[in-house]
Amino acid sequence: MRKFCIILLLFGSISLFAQVGKDFSEIERQYKSGQLSQVKTGLATLKPRRDEEKALMGYYSALCKKTKTEALAEFHNVAEKYPKTRYGQLAMLEAAKIHILEREITLAQTLLRGINSADIIERFYWLAVSFYWLDDFPAAIANAENYLRLSPSEDLTESALHLVADSFMAQKKYQSAISSLAKVKKLPEQDLQYYYYRLGYAQELAGDYSQATKAYRAGYELDEYSQAAFDIEERLFGLRSRAPSLDLSFLYPYTPLELDLGDDPLQSTQETPQEVPEPVKPVDLTPSVTMPEITSSMPVKLLVKPKSGYFLQTGRFSVESNAERLVKSIRSMKIPATYYEEEIKQNRSWVVLAGPFENSKQTDSARAALSQSEINSFIVQY
Repeated sequence: MRKFCIILLLFGSISLFAQVGKDFSEIERQYKSGQLSQVKTGLATLKPRRDEEKALMGYYSALCKKTKTEALAEFHNVAEKYPKTRYGQLAMLEAAKIHILEREITLAQTLLRGINSADIIERFYWLAVSFYWLDDFPAAIANAENYLRLSPSEDLTESALHLVADSFMAQKKYQSAISSLAKVKKLPEQDLQYYYYRLGYAQELAGDYSQATKAYRAGYELDEYSQAAFDIEERLFGLRSRAPSLDLSFLYPYTPLELDLGDDPLQSTQETPQEVPEPVKPVDLTPSVTMPEITSSMPVKLLVKPKSGYFLQTGRFSVESNAERLVKSIRSMKIPATYYEEEIKQNRSWVVLAGPFENSKQTDSARAALSQSEINSFIVQY
């Protein structure tokens, strides 16, 4: 009986993976090498005979469609007509991915569960993603771990490990998340900055602010102008509000200046290289220190970066609304503030400035008031 079952399984495998003709195999090779014009020529001229060849033609025809709607319709057509063929099952996988992107999770799971090909291991990863979106985190972890166990060297390994870690964090199992992230670090290649960002986040949620700050700093210093760096910066400023003693001076993208402006803001000053100013003791703005007036002509957002003047930089954000919110908060303290948009290495950010200030008394008083409100700042000159 056991031998008979094995024979049936082998027969099923042969049926599922029936060979296609050489000309049809060439379409797959051409597509993978980016020769799309040759693929389209082949699709228009070849005459498929077997179901496997028909499924292949439909599958690559879908991949060549210009719109998502057209591709999805073709994938469904192939999957419905040739569900037992390899390319019919690959069509199910591609259609499921589109449904997940559209947050049509139930449709995606129906397709993914219809895949029974042993070599389409990627289905487990997308099942994990679908369960994650349904907040079924144990099922997400189980399917991601199935993927990792069966295909540990595939392209989605790093993403699967992050998915496991995120699922643990969603369940408040922070140490398990940290252990999963440790496996990311051991991969031959990985997005190291994103790894440190997620490690810092897991440690922050676990309440270990010191280790979280170390991880955030390691990630931030890899590339200060990436999207991950902007996300790290926002996490750190949020962390600083809960732990005021944390030293975030490494975030400063400019060399801090200790300026004695006197009454003339244009007089020459000496820069103290690589020195971080001593923390300013919180003091109240006094009647003797008058801030520059916030007039209707002073926009919340500057069209261009300032070309001159002395300011206090109070933040750099990857989300514009966060910058605008901070500007309004500073202005509510009767301190002038604006923000401007900056793009460096194709990474966009929004920089918040308090000022400009007319003399050192205004600068010191504003900086002290900001410190009282737990807003870090440093002097910049344009």
